[in-house]
Amino acid sequence: MVKTSNPFASQLNHKDVSIRRKAVRTLFEMDDPQNLEAFHSLLNDKDSWFRSKALEAHRMWASKIGITSLEFLASHRSIDAKRCAANLLEEFDEDTSEIAKILLKNDDMICQIKASKALVKYDIDGTYTRKFLSSENEKIVSIALSSEKISKEQLIEILQGKSISVKNVALKKLYNYDYSIDDDILLKLIEQGVEEKEIIPFAINNSSECLIKLALGNDSKVIKKLVLDLKSRFDSTEEPVIQLLIENNCHVVLGRWLQGRKDTQSDKLRWEIIENEEVDEIERSRLLERLLGRTNEQEIKIKAEELLKSTNSELLKIIAHNLSTAGD
Repeated sequence: MVKTSNPFASQLNHKDVSIRRKAVRTLFEMDDPQNLEAFHSLLNDKDSWFRSKALEAHRMWASKIGITSLEFLASHRSIDAKRCAANLLEEFDEDTSEIAKILLKNDDMICQIKASKALVKYDIDGTYTRKFLSSENEKIVSIALSSEKISKEQLIEILQGKSISVKNVALKKLYNYDYSIDDDILLKLIEQGVEEKEIIPFAINNSSECLIKLALGNDSKVIKKLVLDLKSRFDSTEEPVIQLLIENNCHVVLGRWLQGRKDTQSDKLRWEIIENEEVDEIERSRLLERLLGRTNEQEIKIKAEELLKSTNSELLKIIAHNLSTAGD
């Protein structure tokens, strides 16, 4: 409520502009949220400075009063006022659904998106989740996918749609559900342009054609994500997934997965890749260089000497020479 006993609050409507400006500055300095309602009249002022101060007052104090303090903004004819209310919804810890419903009726996309987030957050029975899934706006559909009321069936149905960005969001959510997706569907999604990084967890679980396709690809970001996922899940070369990669000559991924491993089986695989003249020279040299920290191991030096004699790569010869002579 307006503090009528506060002379500065009443001065906001004074005819003298200088007095009004001073009143605004003084009220901000006082920093009393209960003076917020006094700023309502300034939203209709012809002077943009006063209108901006009215919005600033709401940004400062609305969340300290309660969600009802946004009703005036949300219902105001000014789009700036409506957007201000929309942007403030996330500042409240209480249910903001009623204000969000007012803003949702507005054609402004910012208002609709912010309102959708609030309505999905407090969507007790899934009504708004279902409503927004059928929206023509991809951002609003993606918001619906973040709902706690979303079902696996709804997520799978989204994968049949046209929007690539929405499919990417659906895949992330499906993985959280620990849901499996057949390889043929994954391959089709890749053809449609879905982000391959979102496919990786499902491809690893399937350990089939899609995983091989990703491992043999040229996208460095996809390879990096694939290697990280493999490192976090598998420690042995005997794992079926790792064996599949070995059988299909996925040397780049395997070489990076091997980084930091020192067991016998890992060393065996590492040298098989290093000695394979068909593997990219740069990838082989990286594997070899990583062994420079193990020059105190006699077996490493012996293998380096053998490589020095057998390889056709001048780059690998230099590294092998450094390995074989280190410490001499």
